[in-house]
Amino acid sequence: AFTGVDHIALDACREREILVCNAAGYSTNAVAELTFGLAISVIRNIVPCDARCRQAGTKDGLVGFELFGKTFGVVGTGAIGSRVAKIAAAFGCKVLAYSRTPKAELQADGVSYVSLDELLAASDFVSLHVPLTDATRGLINAEAIAKMKPTAVLLNTARGPVVDSEALAQALNERRLAGAGIDVFEGEPPIAPEHPLCHAKNTVLTPHVAFASAEALAARADIVFANIEQWLAGAPQNVIK
Repeated sequence: AFTGVDHIALDACREREILVCNAAGYSTNAVAELTFGLAISVIRNIVPCDARCRQAGTKDGLVGFELFGKTFGVVGTGAIGSRVAKIAAAFGCKVLAYSRTPKAELQADGVSYVSLDELLAASDFVSLHVPLTDATRGLINAEAIAKMKPTAVLLNTARGPVVDSEALAQALNERRLAGAGIDVFEGEPPIAPEHPLCHAKNTVLTPHVAFASAEALAARADIVFANIEQWLAGAPQNVIK
């Protein structure tokens, strides 16, 4: 009942001729929407603003900045990344993308595909939407973070190990990055209180909740039951190769 299959021993399944089917597509809108929830929370200081309000405070020191007119970089343009790119454009952002397979429909909508280094250097927001593979593990490491603007915000609603959390926390605390919105970690929440991102400046954390809207969970159940029915009928769907 997942889109990602990085937690499945696929080689062992292939050796034993065990079919693996996922629930692709159920959380596309949910994850894309939370991506922007995290982005806006970071840049408009929503969490500290809430605390300030409850303490009879004012906006002093909490004035943020806008998405409009900024450069939004999308790393991975599968279903979720493509949806994020379109929403970013609707906010009035210039959208850059990095992916193994550029999508003509996004290019037609004005999305520019560039190298990862170019995207990191030019983007005000870097949003991650890649699966966890050997190639993407540690993709955003200290070296990659050093290529980003000090005013940039990193968003991760993909998989935790795509980012080096220690390097990210250090960059945030040294103000070499402006902020981060993180929904995923090296393991499933709860995360330890001593996790480096729990003590990083201007960081909004959520406990792997991006996929978990009421609508997405209902759609996931429908897909999983349909997968079983199609397998019983001899015509399996959503098969992982």
